[in-house]
Amino acid sequence: MTDTARPLAITPAFPAPLRAWWVVIALMTAYAFSIVDRIGLGLLVQPIEADLHISDSLMGLLQGFAFALFYGVLGLPLGLLADRTNRRNLVTLGITVWSAATMACGLASGFPALFLARIGVGAGEATLSPAGASMIADSFPVKARPRAYGVYAIGTSIGSAMAFLLGGAAIAFATHLRLDDPAVFGRLATWKIAFLLIGAPGLVVGLIFALTVKEPPRRNLGDVRPPVSLAPLWKQLAGAPRVYFGVIAGAVLNTTAIYALVAWFPSLLIRGHGMTAPEVGGLLGTFGVPCGIASCVGSGWMAAWLEKRGRADASVLVPLWGVVWFTIMGVVASLIAGAIPAVVFYCLLSLATNCVAVSTLTALNRVTPGPLRGQVIALFTLSTGLISLSLGPLAVGYLSDHLFQGPKGLGPALAVVFGVTGVLSFTMFAVSRAPYRRMAELTASDDGAA
Repeated sequence: MTDTARPLAITPAFPAPLRAWWVVIALMTAYAFSIVDRIGLGLLVQPIEADLHISDSLMGLLQGFAFALFYGVLGLPLGLLADRTNRRNLVTLGITVWSAATMACGLASGFPALFLARIGVGAGEATLSPAGASMIADSFPVKARPRAYGVYAIGTSIGSAMAFLLGGAAIAFATHLRLDDPAVFGRLATWKIAFLLIGAPGLVVGLIFALTVKEPPRRNLGDVRPPVSLAPLWKQLAGAPRVYFGVIAGAVLNTTAIYALVAWFPSLLIRGHGMTAPEVGGLLGTFGVPCGIASCVGSGWMAAWLEKRGRADASVLVPLWGVVWFTIMGVVASLIAGAIPAVVFYCLLSLATNCVAVSTLTALNRVTPGPLRGQVIALFTLSTGLISLSLGPLAVGYLSDHLFQGPKGLGPALAVVFGVTGVLSFTMFAVSRAPYRRMAELTASDDGAA
């Protein structure tokens, strides 16, 4: 060996199964609480609008753009950090920030303060996907990852259930607090107390995450840490533009409809169908969540099943047809007469709510080298933050204010968003399918056996 020769880098073994799955469970739990803090605002639309005297359009900004501003902007910097620093610590910091910011929403005295607090929620949650997806990729072989990402994505459904069930319970509990102890809580509006109750548990989750999760060893980094530069990322994207643009764009369009749904469907049931917030929380949480969990597990297992049978395009094929089901059920749920039929079709669309997220995480990590995974997922987070989170809630609010006015206007507004995003999302996944299959077939496995 010459003086300039370097020893070959040794690819570390994957963590033991128990440790690897605990990483997934812990990330799933964090994801669930992030969803609670993200969408818990949906059940509080009516009292906030009445208390702060704001319109549907401004509420759309609070639910979307305010959260998405830093959630998207911080995506790439946090992706670079996730590829170079301790990911466990990064996620822990994020959990603490978004939980504290959610509680700060309960201390807001007006629209500007509430807007700033929502920015803080988005800034904290921007840490989770880049770091978490990278940790999972370093914990499981390629063919096992769809199942792992499927379990991780269950956090969406559990978080939605908690947002609806705990949100409704928090509203009821806050009402009792104001009546039982007016000297302490009488000056706080019910929605403000609800925010304090919703955000506090996340601080405990962050502490448990820090104490129990270990950083998995990174794979395929070689013996030199890559420099802090976006040039390798752009080179990777430019080498397969139809793959990355098609998959990310298809997912972003579908996610736009999802965020429109979670922001406004509770209000549709309250305003358009005469239900109360606790009733809405109970129904959507109880019946919608099992369907959402089935979506996470089913899509992950289906993609893994297709992969084992030689379908390299499984992670694009699953969301391609999932979007069709989601769009049709969403349009019907938005327009059908009667609260119970609307909830039934909400549950039906929930069967496909998470298949795009699970498949996108799997697809992007399948064709992306290890040192770039955090940045690619951060780019996906940036796109959903700046587009999906901003446009979905705002589009429905704007259409409700200016085109479909009145208590029944939210239904047609939601239906338009479902229809437009559904057609475009299907098109993007269809365009990316063939080049993704070729790229996945050529991508060397970094782990060997599944």
